[in-house]
Amino acid sequence: MTKLLDLFAEKELVLAQGCTEPGAVAFAVAAAAEHSQGEVKKIRIKIDGFVYKNGMSTGLPGINKYYGNKTAAALGYFADKPLERKLTILADLEDKLDQALEIIDRVEFEVLEAEMPVYVEAFIEAKNQVRALIKGNHDDLREIEVDGRIVYQNHSEGSSDQQLEKMDADLKEMDIYQLIELLEKEFTAKHLQLLKDGFKLNSRIARAGREGVGSGVGEKYRKRADFSELNEIAARAADGTGARMAGAASPALASSGSGNQGIFISLVTYHSAQHYFDLPEKEIFKATMLAHLVGHYAKIYVGRLSALCGLFYAAAPGVLAALLYLAGKEDKIEEAINNLISDTSGVYCDGAKGSCALKSLTAAELALRHFDLVMQGLDCHLPSGFINCSLKKTFENLAAISRPSENTVNNTLFKVVEDNAC
Repeated sequence: MTKLLDLFAEKELVLAQGCTEPGAVAFAVAAAAEHSQGEVKKIRIKIDGFVYKNGMSTGLPGINKYYGNKTAAALGYFADKPLERKLTILADLEDKLDQALEIIDRVEFEVLEAEMPVYVEAFIEAKNQVRALIKGNHDDLREIEVDGRIVYQNHSEGSSDQQLEKMDADLKEMDIYQLIELLEKEFTAKHLQLLKDGFKLNSRIARAGREGVGSGVGEKYRKRADFSELNEIAARAADGTGARMAGAASPALASSGSGNQGIFISLVTYHSAQHYFDLPEKEIFKATMLAHLVGHYAKIYVGRLSALCGLFYAAAPGVLAALLYLAGKEDKIEEAINNLISDTSGVYCDGAKGSCALKSLTAAELALRHFDLVMQGLDCHLPSGFINCSLKKTFENLAAISRPSENTVNNTLFKVVEDNAC
C-alpha cells in the first residue's frame, strides 16, 4: 500500500517547464498531434476558465515576444514524445516557433463556464479527427481518440483518481498536528533528495532572474537604501517567479500544480531557515515538505486553481508553518496562518504573468513578518471577520468567498462573517 507522503510527493511535487497552464495546453495538443494525419486544418481546445486565465499572458520557455496559451498550443503541435515529457513539453521548441506561427490562426479556444478541476480537451482536425483529454491535474492525460476510436487510455486512472481523492480526503480531515505527525512518520531519504534536487532547479531559475531574465523586480528591489538580509530572501523569490513567467529555459519543481508556488516554497523556506536557525539541511528540507503539505492543504479547500492568489493563501502559509515547526512552536501555526490570511484578505489571481514577481516579493515578506510577530508574542483575538479560531474553518470561509454564492461578494462575505463562530 502506497504511503500517504509518497503519494503526495509523486503526484504533487513534479517538474514543469514554464507555467503549468500553457504547459497543459501544449501537452494535450502534442498528445493529439502524434496521431494526426495530413495537414492540420484546425486545432480546437475546450478549456476551463481557470487554466485559460492563468495561461493568457505568461511567457514560454525560450520564446521571446510570443506568449500564452495560443502560442503554446501551436508549439505543442510540433513537440515530440508528449507522454514522456508531459509538463516539460515546451522545452527546447525555439526552433519550432516559425512553424508554430504559420498555424497559430488555426487555434481556437472554447472556455467552459462550469467550474471544474483542470480541464483541457484538444481536437485536431486534419485528414483524420483526433481528440486528447487532460482532466484533474495538469499532467493527467486521460485518453486519446482517433476518428471516434480510443487509442490511448490511462487504465490506471480509475484507481489513481480514487487514490488522489482519498489522499485529499485524508489530508482535509487532518489538523496541523496530524500533518506534522505524518511528516515525522513518513519522511524518507527519497523525499529529502527530491526536495534537494528541486531546490537546485528552482535556484537556477532564480539565478536566471537575477541575471536579466524577466522583469528584474528582485534586482530593482535590491537598490533600496534600507535593503536587508530578509529583503534578500524575498528578492530571490521574485527573481525566480519573474524568470519563470518570462519563460526561463529551465524546469521548476512545482507544488500542487503551480511552478511559482514550488519556487516560492523551495527558496523562501530554505533561505529563511538558514537566516533564523543553525540547523542541518535535512531538517530544513523536512520543514520544506511540511510547507508543501500545508500549501496543498489550503488548495484542497480553496481550489487547485482559484480566483485567489496561491502565493498568499497556500505558499506563504506553508513557509510560515515550516518556520514555526523549526522553531518548535507547532502550537502557534494555526493562529499565525489565520493572522496572515487576515492581513491580506482578498488578493486575487488575475493570471500567471510577469507581475507575479511583485506578489512573490510581498508574499515572502508577509510570511517572514508573521513569523517575527509570533516570535514576539503577538496574540490576536479570534474569531475576527471571516478568520476563525480553526484554520480548517478559515479555509472553508475563504473558499466560500472565492466562489460567491450570493449576488455580490459583499453579501457572501456578510453571511460568512455572520456565521463565523468558534
